[in-house]
Amino acid sequence: MRSSKYCPQRGWSDRSRKNGYVLYRPRCEDRLSRKSKLTILALLLVLLEGRLLSSNAMGSFGEKLDKPVNISSIQGSMIPAVFRPDPEMKAIDSLLKAFEVDGTRRGRVVQAILWSSRKHKLDSRLVASIVVVESRGNPFAISPSDAVGIMQIHVPTWARKVDEEGINLFKIEDNVDFGVRILGNYVKQYGRDEGVKRYNGWKPSDPASAQNAEGYLGKVQRVYLSHQCAGGGGLARPAPAVTRAVD
Repeated sequence: MRSSKYCPQRGWSDRSRKNGYVLYRPRCEDRLSRKSKLTILALLLVLLEGRLLSSNAMGSFGEKLDKPVNISSIQGSMIPAVFRPDPEMKAIDSLLKAFEVDGTRRGRVVQAILWSSRKHKLDSRLVASIVVVESRGNPFAISPSDAVGIMQIHVPTWARKVDEEGINLFKIEDNVDFGVRILGNYVKQYGRDEGVKRYNGWKPSDPASAQNAEGYLGKVQRVYLSHQCAGGGGLARPAPAVTRAVD
């Protein structure tokens, strides 16, 4: 009878062979190796980190995390933030409403004005005042001089730029952003008042053009300083020093 020895990891094995123990009947084949257990534990940790598995499920595998998951903190982080109205948005909406901008599109116009004004660092109330004077917020407005859209972009002047950048002048957001960019460049180069007049097409060498530009600046000023705007939401920024138009 061959001598044998019981191994808790390999079962009964033969001791008679010179090459060492030969496994006859593995008793531990249904047990997980250390490597397999580590693999499963790593997978569970990944699931827990992704919040796909509750920490209570770890007990069924005979393993515990060093630090338990705080479920209450996870639930607290899922509570949506409370919406706080933007006072600047309220003020611009009040101005446009006072000048009878169409209510069905007014929300988009307000959003476009605020977004583009912040992007190009301009006073949003000044931009809204120009929108009122130019088109009263009508995205399909076309002037006899071929100015188009909410901010009345002069097509003969800007057609090449519009084509190069694929700007849709009848789209509210495109027209407002392009108009604010033009206005912003004029204001940076010439100052607020002269920048507003140049947006209207003022040519300093032309007396008739200068008179029209002064009239245009006066209209923008009256809208900007209107009682409805001042009481409609209270913009934090102070009113600009706009020169009064000559009658």
